[in-house]
Amino acid sequence: MLKLGPRPSRADARAHLSTPRRAVLDLLVEEQEPMTVAQVAQTLDQHPNTVREHLEALAHAGLAQRDRLAPVGRGRPASVYTYAPEASFTSPEYAVLAQVIVGYLTQVLPDGPVLRQHSREAGRHWGRAILERAGSERPPESRGTGAAVAYLRRLLERTGFAPEATREGTDHTLRLPRCPVLELAKDRPEVVCSAHLGMAREILETTGGVEPGRVTLEAFTEPGACLLHVRAGAQTGEEGLVVGPVENAPAPAVPYGA
Repeated sequence: MLKLGPRPSRADARAHLSTPRRAVLDLLVEEQEPMTVAQVAQTLDQHPNTVREHLEALAHAGLAQRDRLAPVGRGRPASVYTYAPEASFTSPEYAVLAQVIVGYLTQVLPDGPVLRQHSREAGRHWGRAILERAGSERPPESRGTGAAVAYLRRLLERTGFAPEATREGTDHTLRLPRCPVLELAKDRPEVVCSAHLGMAREILETTGGVEPGRVTLEAFTEPGACLLHVRAGAQTGEEGLVVGPVENAPAPAVPYGA
């Protein structure tokens, strides 16, 4: 039987790296910019041949991407490496932190609109923190919806959602086939999914002027993914969340607050 909703993020490939190889990958994630073998070797004070071996192994594992610089003069153009989206997927420490925060919210707030409102607001704070730490991933210069959605997609790639973008007319959809805290989302979707919605709304509003009511999230409503919609003119109100019948929460797929 097909299970509704996304799959977990692929953190296991990173967990099995050796300490030196993880140091190379961590540098790529930290620097954000493409780096040559020589740059990595100089930064980590390692021999270029050793670094090249680590970079090629990371590329083979799907955790790094190799490209070539544009040729300048004679000779073979240099290779540059960047981290792949899988490399920044959630760590066990992030999952524990998320679990603690969700547990705290559900203890101090009753189930219902107030809990979901606070979860969305926590997500908006998360969105602001993501924007502050975006590094070289600059916000779009134009404030159109399309540019903001494309920018959100790039940030969600780094966060572990592996988003896939589609468009129908002036409406945009980001299909999210992976979730960095899937088990927690299945257990308390009204908190986790509300926070994810709040995070997306904050980024879209800040970078593209997209009103929050135009952004909705369908969680666990179709096999293989959750769906984040950005509509041209629809005003859905504060909630904007639909949750399907996940394994740990067998409620029917109806909008919260309906």
